[in-house]
Amino acid sequence: MISGYATLNETSRHCHKFNLPYRRSSRFLVSPIAIGTHLGEMNEEDSRLYKEGIQYALKNGINFIDTAINYRGMRSERDIGCVLNDLILSKKILNREAVIVSSKAGIIPGDVMENLVPKDYLQKKLLEPGIIQESDLNEFQHQRHVLNPSYYKFAIAKSKQHLNLDTIDIYYVHNPEISMMTLEPETFYNHLENLFLTLESQVQLGNIRYYGIATWNGFLKSPDEKGFISLEEVMNKAKAVAGDDHHFQFIQYPLNKKISQSLTFKNQRIQNKMYSLLHAAEELGLLSTTSAPFQLGKVFGKDVNPKRLLIDIIRTKGIFSTMVGMKQIKHIRENIESISMLE
Repeated sequence: MISGYATLNETSRHCHKFNLPYRRSSRFLVSPIAIGTHLGEMNEEDSRLYKEGIQYALKNGINFIDTAINYRGMRSERDIGCVLNDLILSKKILNREAVIVSSKAGIIPGDVMENLVPKDYLQKKLLEPGIIQESDLNEFQHQRHVLNPSYYKFAIAKSKQHLNLDTIDIYYVHNPEISMMTLEPETFYNHLENLFLTLESQVQLGNIRYYGIATWNGFLKSPDEKGFISLEEVMNKAKAVAGDDHHFQFIQYPLNKKISQSLTFKNQRIQNKMYSLLHAAEELGLLSTTSAPFQLGKVFGKDVNPKRLLIDIIRTKGIFSTMVGMKQIKHIRENIESISMLE
């Protein structure tokens, strides 16, 4: 296992080697784009491409990798772990403290290496061993989500093993709006507070460094819509658990040409004033990472320039880093060249 975690000093030292417009926070410096690992098949060919692509990215200025335990049947985490082991431990050409790794849990995963689809993984790995109970499952439109802290302890340990890391830099509760769709708001926030208590203990144990919430539409809905999540209420739960010293520091949400509510829709109430999600996060001292800049290609069309779309998002004031699904070296090189021209 690789010891350590990303630090401001080492990310700064590493980033100064490259001509990219890095984003600074009190925690670390990050590249304006991160390697996203959601897309792709669960096969050897895509694993090979991801490993080659991640190696190229880390050697050429990108120092942020985003994943989740359920991505590609757990292969994405394992592919990242292979690359980190090679570059940090074997070749010793990268310092652990220079790279940021985020992962997520909450959605029931499968494990392609054990030939377990999510339904079977749920039964054999979670229910039968007693890690969670049937009553912990919140189901909406064939999606299964859990907020039980025991699952997150299990998932964090699994992700650490896959990634070969002693400490995961950022750990997100993944798409909790699935649970919110089936629970009353008071019940949901009480469960979240209990989960935050466990995540704070995981920080103290050194298993994770910071935590956050990664959503698809939970933070973007109208307050009167089912599944809406109040960022202020989430922050209140973090403070109830750990006061101002809490480690709830990040949120992630989609931002692209078709999904731009985080910039324009004032749906988040902070101290009786309405803000867009991005500005609400800034008011609360949270860092925003965004996902799906191309929305699985749905934003493409005639006369649409993908590079311009990505640059427009990166230039958005307040966005810490954008998760870009990319595994081919050609695309990674093109994206690095594009952002290197930004001021």
